[in-house]
Amino acid sequence: MRWIAGLALCLVLTPIHSAPASAAQAEKKAASKADQKTEEKGDTKKKSQTGAFSSQDPIYITSDRMEADRQKNVIVYTGQVVAVQNDMTLRSDKLTTYFDPELQQIKEAIAEGKQVRMTQGDRIAIGTKAVFDGIVQTVTMTGNPIVRQGNSEVAGCKIIYFMVEDRVIVENCKDTPRVIGTIFPQELQQQQQKNDSDQKGDQKKEKAPAKGK
Repeated sequence: MRWIAGLALCLVLTPIHSAPASAAQAEKKAASKADQKTEEKGDTKKKSQTGAFSSQDPIYITSDRMEADRQKNVIVYTGQVVAVQNDMTLRSDKLTTYFDPELQQIKEAIAEGKQVRMTQGDRIAIGTKAVFDGIVQTVTMTGNPIVRQGNSEVAGCKIIYFMVEDRVIVENCKDTPRVIGTIFPQELQQQQQKNDSDQKGDQKKEKAPAKGK
């Protein structure tokens, strides 16, 4: 579940791009620029595995309309919103961000729409609303939220991801009295083995320069 974090959108400090004609073009344009950034940073893969959008790497955002209120420190994107950083992509109808000028970070970001979708590789989270709390570092998804990876999935009334602790809570409610999960242990085991292998590979790369000296 590490990948679910990801709405630390430092929009005031990152590049802002005008909207292309369609969401498909927006994603293509943003993804190409994210790929360029990935090539420049050798540690991008490691950062993306933490599941949070980095506050250092740029986030490329496209939409049909953008409205910025500097006095209130609010930026609102509407219409086919696509936000991309590294291999993380967020899609929504509306994205509202509240910037804290004293802390120099996003205080809160709210993604809303008929379908809010966050993807990274074969992993996906779907709901109608996702709220990132930049102070306590959590992402809360509501609106019949579902999280999938491969054939495994979990659904409930509310899904809360604690970014720093790498911990997830799935809650029920009156409309959704039971949390439903479908788990394929073999897939999870294979994914864990892959993550362990990738981590060992990263460690070897870090040690390589020291050996050369």
